[in-house]
Amino acid sequence: MSLYARSDLMSVSIPATSGGCGHSHSRPVHGGSPAKTWKLDCTQCEAYLKGSRKPMILKTTPGDPKLGIPPKQERVADCDPHWSSTPESVPLTPDEVGANSVRTERATHQIQMIQALAALRAAGTEIPFETAWLMERELPSAFVKGKMVCANGHDNIAGAKFCSECAVAMNAQKEIGTAPAVIIAEDDDPQIPLESLHVATLKKMCRGKGLSDKGTKQELIGRLS
Repeated sequence: MSLYARSDLMSVSIPATSGGCGHSHSRPVHGGSPAKTWKLDCTQCEAYLKGSRKPMILKTTPGDPKLGIPPKQERVADCDPHWSSTPESVPLTPDEVGANSVRTERATHQIQMIQALAALRAAGTEIPFETAWLMERELPSAFVKGKMVCANGHDNIAGAKFCSECAVAMNAQKEIGTAPAVIIAEDDDPQIPLESLHVATLKKMCRGKGLSDKGTKQELIGRLS
């Protein structure tokens, strides 16, 4: 069984007098950058880092008052705190602990804003200026302002005058929003051109007429025509 090192450890050397192999083990380097995961494959050094040749230590395990579990003390192996037996349980560095805390807090805040934005749009309420300003600081512009699609199918932020990919003019493009309602007459013939309908709508109309809903948009339009 191997050990995995904390991300800030670059090398380890345990002398033979302490039970190690006496050689230096270094973190692998790929393309000039240290490997993110360092797996130590040395039976002697691994045994020392796991504490198999050291006296046991007394460790206090905190309980859980909510579940009625009291704290307890037990003797465990004196393992090196910079190593772990699995990549998922590798201890974090102080910087990583701080970064994870900030990212978790920010992600939670962003999720709350996305939920609030969805609720405002569902209710048809205009987003207040200060709220939109705050959301634009924390969320991608496409979330707040919506998207526009150019004639060549590239996504752009709503309000763009030219496509950021192909530079085509966006004058005739509109912001993507709720799909407009399709008015159907009594004879099931649409009162708007079939070309302007979404593929999903065309397929539904085909199924309603007992026609196949397979194929491209033009094939669906051909069947309905």
